[in-house]
Amino acid sequence: MIVLRILGRLLIILSMIMLIGGLAVWLFGADITQPTGKAWFEAHVASLNFSQVIIQRHLHLPGLWDSVIVPHLLTRPVWEAIIIVFVVLLVLGGLFIRIGRPRQRRTGFG
Repeated sequence: MIVLRILGRLLIILSMIMLIGGLAVWLFGADITQPTGKAWFEAHVASLNFSQVIIQRHLHLPGLWDSVIVPHLLTRPVWEAIIIVFVVLLVLGGLFIRIGRPRQRRTGFG
């Protein structure tokens, strides 16, 4: 159970880092209205290709890349993709913390 709580906290920390990174990109004047895939391609094409290879070939999840990541993240504006990832990581982190919480025993005559 402690593993789930630690993983949940790490996901929440990662979501906060994602949000702060998104705010930094916006404050430094980058165009956050362009599609995320285009911005990622212009910023570092090797990491985009590497991410696709990892997900499709090594994790054996080509459907995840083709039906989730591309249409729901890479085609959306940068600001929207950052918010989506932030919320998903935050919810997953909270869920893992909730599941990993030790169960309280009921006491009394109930």
